[in-house]
Amino acid sequence: MRWIVVTLISVSSTFTTVTSAEPEPAMTAEDLQQLCTGEDHVSRNACRIYILGVTQGIAVGVRMAGGSSAGTPCVPAGTSADALEQTIKTKLGRDLANHPADRTLEAAGFIGSALLAAYPCAKHP
Repeated sequence: MRWIVVTLISVSSTFTTVTSAEPEPAMTAEDLQQLCTGEDHVSRNACRIYILGVTQGIAVGVRMAGGSSAGTPCVPAGTSADALEQTIKTKLGRDLANHPADRTLEAAGFIGSALLAAYPCAKHP
């Protein structure tokens, strides 16, 4: 667990600058794609941890909102980090090749949309 915190801090410090009073723009889908296709282990770990963080953030948000799953993904319990990573990397590759304008989308929103498409909640009668 400690390595996750250390990696998140490392990733966070990579994308923030303390010398600027202006807020930094959010990570884009293109930024995430570059991390996820990186050759080094740091980039690959940052990619996976970012995806896991967004996925867990969505789950926590749903629970905090009272469990309403309308418009949110329902990732099955036990879904591996590798499966989540592959789902997002596949969607990044396809979407950004077919829709270059999507490169500027916020990465977290892109992940949420990709998870919703891959893991929609079951509709109840």
